[in-house]
Amino acid sequence: MCEVETGVQILQRISSRLVSDVKCLDPSLFPNGGPNKGEMVEIVGESNCGKSCLILELIAKIILPVDCGGQALGAVFINCDNNINMIRLLDVMEKQTVNCSLPATRTVETQEIHDIRQKSLARLTIITCFTLDEFELTMLTLSDIFIKNPINVYLLIDSIVAFYWSKCTEKTLIRMDTYLKSLHTRLKKLCQERKVITIYTQPAYFGSGRESGLGEFVGSTDGQTMVSEMPSTLGASSSFAATAGSSNFSLPIEHRIELAEVNSQTPSDDEQKFNAFVYSKGTPLIKFYMIDKYGINWLN
Repeated sequence: MCEVETGVQILQRISSRLVSDVKCLDPSLFPNGGPNKGEMVEIVGESNCGKSCLILELIAKIILPVDCGGQALGAVFINCDNNINMIRLLDVMEKQTVNCSLPATRTVETQEIHDIRQKSLARLTIITCFTLDEFELTMLTLSDIFIKNPINVYLLIDSIVAFYWSKCTEKTLIRMDTYLKSLHTRLKKLCQERKVITIYTQPAYFGSGRESGLGEFVGSTDGQTMVSEMPSTLGASSSFAATAGSSNFSLPIEHRIELAEVNSQTPSDDEQKFNAFVYSKGTPLIKFYMIDKYGINWLN
């Protein structure tokens, strides 16, 4: 049976998302606030640097209730790489619930954690794409998904270019930059029309990166490590110095996070460390982190 709505009902649904504000998603990554509605966040890095882990961290912050450090908003997650263990999302949600619950002196019992996770997961829509056709169909229906459910403010994709090699065949050759620009154009249109925030991952190797100007920015804020300090700070990075600013930043992206592995300074250092270069609203900074079963632990 078809679903019938009046024009007033449709307007009320759409307006509820357009007029509401979103608070800063993660002050560690966006100290100046954001991302705001209509904006895009790009997460770039080599394999095993925590791109998918960071997606889980952000999903938890979106769907958890406000008194648990979340936003109590809805999110649509498109899982293309199938690298994410959704059981790990439960661990990430538990960590954030315990660490961010208000008041700070509050003790969160096991049953309460379970109930919070269940209610929060009801705000998450997961779409798993195994083929290019499934991904294309999902892209075509995204606008309708966000129109019908105004609580959905975020769109997360891991990874945006997962099906490039299915699209680029011997008979149909497509440049990486061309493919990426096409997806950006479609997603940016969705962001602007539906006031959606899009966050996606992308491997560091993808695209030529000839048009980037990230390396030119310098500055400092609140004691954070800045781009002007990159040469001395990142001497131990395995890939960051070579890849910083390698993405096509001329594309319509407001926020960019590049993840990289840091080589161990001493033979006795068994715990792997990583760094995140963040460019957002004209304030570039560098964050350091480690990864465990409960997700990402920021070190500064």
